[in-house]
Amino acid sequence: MWSGGKIIAEDLTGEDLSDVLELHSDASAWWVLPRDHEYGAVEVRHIAHALDLDEPAIRDLLADDRRAKFDVIGQARLVITNAVSIDKDRSQIVVHPVSMIATDRAVICLVDPNPDFHPAQLLCHKEDVIAKGGIEAAVQMVVAAVIRSYQEALQWLEDASDSLASALFEERPLDKPEQLYAFKLRTALSQLRRLTDPMRTVMTDIVDSPPQSPKGKGGRDAGIGRHWVLLSEQQTRIANAADALREAMSSIFDTSLALADVRLNQIMKKLTAWAAIIAVPTLVTSFVGMNVRFPLQGSQSGFWVYLLLMLTASVVLYLVFRAKDWL
Repeated sequence: MWSGGKIIAEDLTGEDLSDVLELHSDASAWWVLPRDHEYGAVEVRHIAHALDLDEPAIRDLLADDRRAKFDVIGQARLVITNAVSIDKDRSQIVVHPVSMIATDRAVICLVDPNPDFHPAQLLCHKEDVIAKGGIEAAVQMVVAAVIRSYQEALQWLEDASDSLASALFEERPLDKPEQLYAFKLRTALSQLRRLTDPMRTVMTDIVDSPPQSPKGKGGRDAGIGRHWVLLSEQQTRIANAADALREAMSSIFDTSLALADVRLNQIMKKLTAWAAIIAVPTLVTSFVGMNVRFPLQGSQSGFWVYLLLMLTASVVLYLVFRAKDWL
């Protein structure tokens, strides 16, 4: 909790937070709660009832369906979104739901405790910025961290996609491990797109209706408003890049399948050509071995004639298939 640009209290519980806010009319506060049913959910319900939030709003705040949503209820702003982190060992994206309630004097953030997304540390390290910009600056920092996590995940997917594309430039289809890796990347990309696409609407709504400043204080910092616009544009670029990457990943799969078909056709051509060449001596020896009379039967000259016939026919077929690039 801070007042006049100075920290006046730390590590408060819900009841203490309310008492200090009532005692210091010019104070503001941020509070990060764990996303659990034993403590965080209970505290959020208490706060929601104090702010006259209805039950659907409470369900949205506590939901784990990974939706992105922005809502205005009285003086409160509800921001529901998801941060992401990258699990490179399993080639997947891990989603961390984030719910925020922002009033003119406090912001409450509900997030899963995890080592990859630390809203509390972020806000602690930017105390001077929050003291100057107020609640809106605190909300902006968390939202910026969420968008930054999308950017990092998108960059990882683009780099991984480029590594797969480099294999195709070697004119070979993807092998089995690469195909499995590509499938995991497509799954991760689909998951990222489901998060980034609705976030466009959330950012547009925040730009139109940002968190309110406390009554009686100076005007809103124009820099914060401009930063909201920049964040919205960045989010739009990320969502568009994710859509474009989807097309690139599809092209990688299609190209790999085309290369596999070409390789299979080449193998079939070689097998067909060699089968035709081998069929010539088989045909001649089968004819000569019949129990009927035929010219040069049983003579030494007949042996050399039929041998020469087999060799000549085989060589001619070999040269024909070679000229047609079948061998």
